[in-house]
Amino acid sequence: MPAAAACPARPSPAATSWKCTRCCPARTPAERRARAGMLYPPRMSTLRALLERHLTAGDPEAALDVLAPKLPGMPGNATRKAYLSSARVYLRWAQEQGVGVLRARPQDARAYLGSLAAAGSSESTLHNHATRVRTLYDLLAELGAHPGPNPFDGLSLPSQKPEEHRLMYTGEEIGRLLAHSDAMERALVLLGSRPGLTTSETLNLQWEAVDTRRGELHARGKVLPLDDELYRALREYGRERGHTDLFEARGPVFDVQGDYGLRRVLFRLCSRANVPYKAWRALRNAAGWHLLQQTGRPEDVAEHLGLGTLKAVEVWQKLQKKALETAPDGA
Repeated sequence: MPAAAACPARPSPAATSWKCTRCCPARTPAERRARAGMLYPPRMSTLRALLERHLTAGDPEAALDVLAPKLPGMPGNATRKAYLSSARVYLRWAQEQGVGVLRARPQDARAYLGSLAAAGSSESTLHNHATRVRTLYDLLAELGAHPGPNPFDGLSLPSQKPEEHRLMYTGEEIGRLLAHSDAMERALVLLGSRPGLTTSETLNLQWEAVDTRRGELHARGKVLPLDDELYRALREYGRERGHTDLFEARGPVFDVQGDYGLRRVLFRLCSRANVPYKAWRALRNAAGWHLLQQTGRPEDVAEHLGLGTLKAVEVWQKLQKKALETAPDGA
């Protein structure tokens, strides 16, 4: 039987008292315990000790390195980054204010959110931070690093009014976008703000679905009539692309690569028109608001936009009610 190969990590064949901790099998219980400490994650007591050491030393980044693997999300994805960002802001605030993170109380949580509000954070930002730091304290309690109760439980947070935060291009902004647009950009803006096409519906739109003779658009499994402005815009853009009443083009209407490409087109147009950039959904929201103003029927809006529920229309109804209440008499 051939002799076992010598361990490549052994300093010399004569080093009989030396033991490999990397590639050779562990032979004694002590060696097996030592090897297990290298192969398996540390116990909660060890994590707690590391957290206490780093926080006492005023090193929040080292503490975050310990906590990161147990936070929601996967390494590098948006969820993990968001939780780490909120935890980082909180730990730095606690360090500056001399708040003991592992002994925090509800009054500390209120003071922290108060500092965010004083810095101009929106209601949605406050809610997001409170949710993420609450999760952080759930984790600390699980590790035995915080005695409880969770200081971020039961906080009184400012109410969120979705009608005040839903992004929407105003009629004036859409007018400025159209004034600074080329033929393709004009067609895009009007498809988003009139029939309210989604990003995927816009990117997947085929010339075969555009009937410039009848002034119709085939989308969402139905026929959508084109208003005069959108009809003219599609005819003008169609002529540039070889799509006329006599010779119909085929294939995608827009040569735009994915969501990113569509956002880039809209962002550049907003920059030229000096309009604050908002996502494509803000055009679709403008379509819903415009249609509700015309018909006053939420069910028509939901059916036209392909919404499965009237819940989304409630936001525009509240905006409509607010506009009527604030309108001058006789307007």
